[in-house]
Amino acid sequence: MKKHLNDQLYDLIASSINKGRLKQGTLLLEGPLAELFGVSRSPVRQALVNLHEKGLICTFDGRGYLVGAAPGEVLKRKLEPSDFKLSEGKGQTPRKTESWKAVYDRIERDLLHQSLFGTYHINELELSRHYSISRTVSSQVLTRLSLMGLVERDERSRWQLTQWDEERLGELYEVRRRLEPYVLMRAAEFLKPKQLDGYIERLHHAISIYPNMDSRQFDELESDLHIETLGHCPNRQMLQILRRTHALLLSGKHILLDKSYFPDEEPFFREHLYIFENLQAGRADLAARSMEEHLIIAERKVQQRLAYFREHNRIAAVPYLERLA
Repeated sequence: MKKHLNDQLYDLIASSINKGRLKQGTLLLEGPLAELFGVSRSPVRQALVNLHEKGLICTFDGRGYLVGAAPGEVLKRKLEPSDFKLSEGKGQTPRKTESWKAVYDRIERDLLHQSLFGTYHINELELSRHYSISRTVSSQVLTRLSLMGLVERDERSRWQLTQWDEERLGELYEVRRRLEPYVLMRAAEFLKPKQLDGYIERLHHAISIYPNMDSRQFDELESDLHIETLGHCPNRQMLQILRRTHALLLSGKHILLDKSYFPDEEPFFREHLYIFENLQAGRADLAARSMEEHLIIAERKVQQRLAYFREHNRIAAVPYLERLA
């Protein structure tokens, strides 16, 4: 049976540690590793957690992990494919997953863009043909997108892409305003100072370089607060409900595709920063209040962003969507 991606990454990094390709004290960071392997940060994060539990890497007074069971001198350098022998032998690197992820991102982007202009039935067979993927992969993609609230099943169990209009946007933001501040307060007691320091550092860096960044970086910064931080809440049912609103976060990932869509002022960095600084100060109540204020502002900004995109773009039809009246 094929291993999960995080297990593949665990084996890859563990092998390089055991064979001495990664020296004692080498700094391992989620972002650079995810970019090197061509995967998202989540499986890298889980692989690093598992490596830490096994004593192959350790935490230290800084961001990330160090190779070795105990912290010592920090060895900072850019990791290369040769550190993991990615070019040697079949199956050494998760290339199949990388290919699947590229297809997933393209389908996610195309469906989001189409949803701004109407409601459609999705022909899964035609979708598979259009992207040259198997029915199994297309089903997995649609199932994942349904968990995020981008697509859903109709009364006849057919896949449907529902239009993003102001009413739907308002309903989802109402859910977020009602739940996210409370979920944040529940999550606060489980957050570690080092995690908060890392999030704050990333936001300061983003503020300093804006607008010289890409849409992927926006997506990661949104994830820091609205997915990773809230994910520490022990109430899993609330997190499941909030997951249905995660399609809202895709507007940053797939609308801010080039500099013409970048606002003159940074879009949310200082709002996130104020929330994290309140958490850092032990004021979860103020952080929750700041979260609610942030979501009120965010709804307005997303409405403007989507309206601008509709006005300035013509999206070509795709053969696997049947528009509904």
